[in-house]
Amino acid sequence: MRTPSVRARRVVAAVAVTVVVVLLAGGAWRAATRRPTTDDGARVHCLSTAQRAALVEAATALGLATPAPVAGQMRWSDRQGTPEQWRADRPADFDRACLALIAAAQRGQGGGGGGSPWATVLPSLLLAVVSAALAAWFSRRLATAGARRAQADALRAAAREYRLAVEPLLRHVEEALPGRYGQEDEIHRRQRDLASRLDAVATAHRGWGLPRRLGTELAGQLPGPLHDVPRGSAGSSDRPGWVRRQRTELTRLEAEVEQVAHAVESPGVVPGRVPAAVR
Repeated sequence: MRTPSVRARRVVAAVAVTVVVVLLAGGAWRAATRRPTTDDGARVHCLSTAQRAALVEAATALGLATPAPVAGQMRWSDRQGTPEQWRADRPADFDRACLALIAAAQRGQGGGGGGSPWATVLPSLLLAVVSAALAAWFSRRLATAGARRAQADALRAAAREYRLAVEPLLRHVEEALPGRYGQEDEIHRRQRDLASRLDAVATAHRGWGLPRRLGTELAGQLPGPLHDVPRGSAGSSDRPGWVRRQRTELTRLEAEVEQVAHAVESPGVVPGRVPAAVR
């Protein structure tokens, strides 16, 4: 029976990857669109006596203000005043002119004030690489999902068919029916089929110990549960105990085959990691 956790894990993985992509995209967008602001040091620099004239020139070049006839003052809109008054009235314009002044000074000194192209390109490049890697990972998972599901279903079906083949024998022994049970070849065929499918999983996943152990056990038990079938009178004390042990072993086998099938169908997010259930 297919467990609902397979779909749940896929949904959780998809949501987690989506969140990562959104966070990366948001970070890149904020880095690209964030408006720079001036700190106290920048304001002190721009309003210093040595920089006032340059600040007015920067504001004029950006079309934010013009020099006033009175020395040390400037005009903006229908007002006139000192740079401090302009800053109080137009803080955004002041910040823009101040930052432009600092950037121009740093460029003139050969510094990086103008900003490296990588400051803009790197977030986008990182986002593109991560997106491509995630797309490739999802494509590979989707491309193999059908084959994994088919292999898992085949394992479950083989275990089920093996049990169905053994059950008539158990009833034959349990009810002490006369004669020898005549469907031994069908049990052997189903047993070999299940062992072969488990061996195929073990070959494809070298680190998975459970399918290798189950396949080896089944191959070593051939001709299977027939080798110690109680014979003799209906009152044999060994008969009920033998049937109980066989049913317990069949139940255990089906449960462990389901663990293998689940691991095949949903191998996990980390490639190459051995699921705990099949180690």
